[in-house]
Amino acid sequence: MAASSFPRHLVIALGSLAALGAAAIDMYLPSLPVIERDLAAAPGETTLTLSAFFVGLAVGHLLYGPTSDAWGRRRVMAVGVTVYCVASVICMFATTIEQLVAARCLQALGAASGSVIARAMVRDMFEGDLAARAQSFINLAFSVTPLLAPTIGGYVLVWFGWRGIFLVLSLFGLACLIALALRVPETLVSERRTPLSVRGLVRGYGRILGERQIICCMLTSSFAFACMFVFFAISPFIYTGHFGVPIQHYGLLFAVNVIGIMIGNAANTRLVIRFGTMPMLRAGSLVSAAGGVVLLTTTSFELGGLAGVVLPMMLVVGSLGIIGANAIAGALAPVPTLAATTASLLGFVQMMIGAATGVLAGLMNDGTPVPLGQLICALSLVGLFFSFTLRRLAN
Repeated sequence: MAASSFPRHLVIALGSLAALGAAAIDMYLPSLPVIERDLAAAPGETTLTLSAFFVGLAVGHLLYGPTSDAWGRRRVMAVGVTVYCVASVICMFATTIEQLVAARCLQALGAASGSVIARAMVRDMFEGDLAARAQSFINLAFSVTPLLAPTIGGYVLVWFGWRGIFLVLSLFGLACLIALALRVPETLVSERRTPLSVRGLVRGYGRILGERQIICCMLTSSFAFACMFVFFAISPFIYTGHFGVPIQHYGLLFAVNVIGIMIGNAANTRLVIRFGTMPMLRAGSLVSAAGGVVLLTTTSFELGGLAGVVLPMMLVVGSLGIIGANAIAGALAPVPTLAATTASLLGFVQMMIGAATGVLAGLMNDGTPVPLGQLICALSLVGLFFSFTLRRLAN
């Protein structure tokens, strides 16, 4: 496909579909303390809505790759986005925390279709530089969404209440479904589809799990990303409760972490060619651990106030801009013929560990920054351990 015929509208539509999950996480974060009060939930129970979302995303990562390879991209994605829209409406009308937890899991199961299948559609349509250009549009959607969604969610919460956030999410999903119907063609022709084989999937997963480099890369990135999931679960309570930040300003503090990820990504693109994938993975893990240790110190001894949380968190979350890309590259290298399956398994493990740490964060959350520092320091050090275990394997 010539550069002059690059279909911007199509790629923008795919970027919006890929951002469904990020929007559903980031937009509702400011509302967690309000939901806890409104639904009379026990302390920490609202974080189960976040953990349930990660479980749904994890299942979706395993589900949508093989099914879209067998049945076509457009049809499977349409089902997923429809599930997302319906689940968003169910969230809006939930009257108990149990209903909201179940609906959030279903919402994530639908949202996963966008993030998984949109990238597969790019691989179907483009090659070489055009593929990289199309993926950059999707990455831009992932970068812009966390910058805007928490602030939008904060203002919607102030003006319309937390149920209004899920109305906005359902309308966003409906707009994506319309774009899918009008702008996105089927990209996987019948001749290129592969029959769905459970035995083949199990055999592929077994081969992947036999590679120690893949396991170390997977666990290094999973525990690093778990730090961000803990931040998702606890930060709304300590920013708006402990430090008294207005709800509508929560998104501005959240954006500091996104800027950190952008800086990490920019640094990685310049340094990885010079130093290599595995050294950069270890460097990212060191940055994460350093931020975790500083955060534990500032929260334990009440140093620096709000800045004592925001700045170390920028290091911890910003390190994901280095860890994420290098962990994926390192995990996909040993078995290139199973790259898509490896990527799906990597996403599954990340989300399941994130769900587990989210539950733990809810149990430990006491409204102060101390549990945030304790959990993130521990998780970042575990990630650092696995990154250096990988180094010993290489030697």
